[in-house]
Amino acid sequence: MACFICEKHKGQINQPPGGYILEDEYWLVCHFPFQQAVLGQLVVESKRHFLDFSEMTLEEAQSYGVLMKRLYSALKQLKDYERIYSLMLLEGIPHFHVHLIPRDSNIRTKGIEFLSQNYSCDEEKACEFAIKMRKLLCK
Repeated sequence: MACFICEKHKGQINQPPGGYILEDEYWLVCHFPFQQAVLGQLVVESKRHFLDFSEMTLEEAQSYGVLMKRLYSALKQLKDYERIYSLMLLEGIPHFHVHLIPRDSNIRTKGIEFLSQNYSCDEEKACEFAIKMRKLLCK
């Protein structure tokens, strides 16, 4: 069975809103599909097909930590989020990917309750957010 993320990386299925925000040797970062995301929700996807941390190369593991710091810093620079959640389940799509889900201070629900809500954002705003993140990360 074909891997959804591998197919996406090949450009064979829908591309993320605003395109990929960042690409390096090991990772691709994009805004999550706007129909299912809070504004600013990012997905970090491994370029190489593997399942979890146990299958990472040492180089992938080292670059992952640096990348996460860059992304968290950039998200907080764009907006003063109260929290940024990291979520990784790997059940539906068995390809390493991590969701970074920002929560505004004006949102009352927190933690698991916040993550269990159904959210969506505007496609145009998701594209604008991706462009702003890309510019910030390219500095």
